[in-house]
Amino acid sequence: MGFALPNGATVFVGSKLAAAVAVSAVSNANGAVFTVATGHGLAVGDVVLVSSRWSLIDNLVARVTAQTTTSVTIGVINSTDTNFFPAGSGGGSLRKVTEWTEIPQITEVAQSGGDQQYTQIQFLADDRQRNLATYKAAKSQTFTMAHDSTLPIYGVLSAADRSGDILPLRMYVPKAKEMRYWSGQTSFDPQPTTAVNNVETVQPAFAIQSRDMTFYKDTATETPSA
Repeated sequence: MGFALPNGATVFVGSKLAAAVAVSAVSNANGAVFTVATGHGLAVGDVVLVSSRWSLIDNLVARVTAQTTTSVTIGVINSTDTNFFPAGSGGGSLRKVTEWTEIPQITEVAQSGGDQQYTQIQFLADDRQRNLATYKAAKSQTFTMAHDSTLPIYGVLSAADRSGDILPLRMYVPKAKEMRYWSGQTSFDPQPTTAVNNVETVQPAFAIQSRDMTFYKDTATETPSA
């Protein structure tokens, strides 16, 4: 059993990404291997935004755990189940995050969505309905931050709001000794909320695009989990 407070956590947005590295194939393995061209430039420890025809890992943000001249391994991806990861159809691209910009002065973090939806069915012989799981609602995340228009993050968020680009995000929780990665599409209005005797705030919001969040402990050896 383990738990920790989020106090002291920092949140960053991937503000610059390298050119996409084309992926011609992805293996069905516990620690998926991405086939890439020679000269891909990716190294162990690089953080990448995954684009894949496998929807379960599309827009995933994760670390490179091994590489050769023609391959890149991402250890957290378990693609062994060909029912969900059809062999030969996982190609796409990888984009390395080359710069991170902090979302500072966060006063509140709010999340919504992700809840399981259901439909009901009742047979003639039943005296009560049955619930059948259908889909999970889309997720969004909103950060409330103290307003300061000189902060570098304002330009990053405004540009992403205009372009609609999907951005990697990361959060480091020191008390958990854990780095977390995910991705989202940005919505940002730089006009602050103003009220007497209250600090002015703005609220960058993200429509979450990655199906899963990836987790990396400071000292633990990485174990495939997603």
